[in-house]
Amino acid sequence: SSGINAEYGEAKKEDWEYSVFANNTSSSATPSTVKRKRVAKKERSESKHSKMEQLTLDLGQRAEPTQCLQCGMVYTNSVAEDEQNHSRFHKRFLKASSFTGWKSERVVEEYHDGRIILVNQNDPKSHVRKMEEVREVVDVDLGITDRNPVTQAKELQAYLYISNANKVIAAAFVEHIEKGYPCISPHTADETGKLPLLKTADAAMKAVCGVSRLWVFKQCRRKKVASRLMDCIRANFVFGCTISKVKIAFSDPTENGRLFAQVYCGTGNFLIYR
Repeated sequence: SSGINAEYGEAKKEDWEYSVFANNTSSSATPSTVKRKRVAKKERSESKHSKMEQLTLDLGQRAEPTQCLQCGMVYTNSVAEDEQNHSRFHKRFLKASSFTGWKSERVVEEYHDGRIILVNQNDPKSHVRKMEEVREVVDVDLGITDRNPVTQAKELQAYLYISNANKVIAAAFVEHIEKGYPCISPHTADETGKLPLLKTADAAMKAVCGVSRLWVFKQCRRKKVASRLMDCIRANFVFGCTISKVKIAFSDPTENGRLFAQVYCGTGNFLIYR
């Protein structure tokens, strides 16, 4: 639940102004005065060259960030640390997003562009391992630092959206909960372009499903993928019934997540749980 355009400056020549001195051609000129003039001329020349060099260094040569079309990470090619981080994330992403299919996969919904499968803790170890790989990539993309293994959350389930090209393009991690707190923060950006801090009401409300993580690959966003995931969760999370949107709570959503929850739930007072 996002490029940066670098601005390039252009060097501008400065007008140089010099004091005009009358040439003293009289025989009274002494070696010391001639020497002083030569030193002054040399200093002016060095000063001029120094400023000219500075103008060259100030040319706008900032590298423009780029977005990897395969893993979606935004990084700067000329920054060594960025390149290293991208290389690590890229490998992990390709491994996590690749999906060859399982004989015993649990398909809960199918669409024209893919299918949604359900994975839980009781599934084979290879399935749980794939769930963990996907969650690690999701955590990096969402900026989540609390990365306890999935196996520690016994009730955690994963809904994975698999494209027709056999790629994991979206994922939702959900769990059973009993309560959530209505969000009371406004969802309009301030003068800095950011949303206000997330605040909730003190009184809890009954909830059934907690969305721990909701993620869609950057190139697949704004295509109703997240809405399909949520609809699928509501229809399959509790056997035999469809969960109402007011019984779903989100865990510390990002700014994009807050905007999605507001639209999907039809209210700015959607539930939050921690």
